[in-house]
Amino acid sequence: MPIYEYICLDCDNRFDRLWSTAASAQEHPTCPECFGDSTKRTISQVAVLGGLGGLTPQEESASSAESARAASYTPKEQIDALQANSRRKREQGR
Repeated sequence: MPIYEYICLDCDNRFDRLWSTAASAQEHPTCPECFGDSTKRTISQVAVLGGLGGLTPQEESASSAESARAASYTPKEQIDALQANSRRKREQGR
């Protein structure tokens, strides 16, 4: 079921619409704000995460920096356990 974003050419309202099939998405919906028929499908912005649903490069960098700060006061055994748990979660996610 595709979701498309639209803009109303009459009132500039932006809205989205969930369609039951891709074929039905070829229709132009009426504006939920002014009920006008002059709507146009727009290009949606997307968020891309690193890997398959992982962290973005900025989040990865921040996470690494946080880990380094935590390592300065976290016992080595606890760090090893956290890293093993993190590896296990990554392997399960693939």
